[in-house]
Amino acid sequence: MRVCNRCKRETEQMFCPHCHVLTYPPRTPGASPKSAAGDVFDCTVWQGPNRNRGIEVSPDSRERFFSKSHDMVILHIEGRRTVAKLGPQFWKKPSVIKKALDDAGRDQLIKFFEKHHLLPPSQSIKEKGIVDTVVFEVVTPTEEFKIAVTERTEEERAQELD
Repeated sequence: MRVCNRCKRETEQMFCPHCHVLTYPPRTPGASPKSAAGDVFDCTVWQGPNRNRGIEVSPDSRERFFSKSHDMVILHIEGRRTVAKLGPQFWKKPSVIKKALDDAGRDQLIKFFEKHHLLPPSQSIKEKGIVDTVVFEVVTPTEEFKIAVTERTEEERAQELD
């Protein structure tokens, strides 16, 4: 069962049938998660063979911060609350989040990549000054994350180019 963020009614749907806003994902019964609110982890930008992009989560971070019992997570991107579906492919290598849809059904990841000029590591190293690290902050363990970009310092850029 999910709970609407606005009217607090319970529903089975991703979007509340009354308010048309995102609902909170169901909480996992059982043991407490391995992560806590405020934990952070780094991810990189992934690019597939057909040039679509996503955020790649390392296997260690995936096991620690995500739960197989959740088929979707909430991502806060640039102040917007979006939903990212975690399909069966997410639990294989590479673990990639490819889309994060807002209330209107628009993909906010593409806008995020374009705004910050995010490219996969193999391409960003070639073009000095391009950022390639996406930082996830845990808001609600295994369910909700806030994402941001970290700028590399000149010293870090020089080390990467060596």
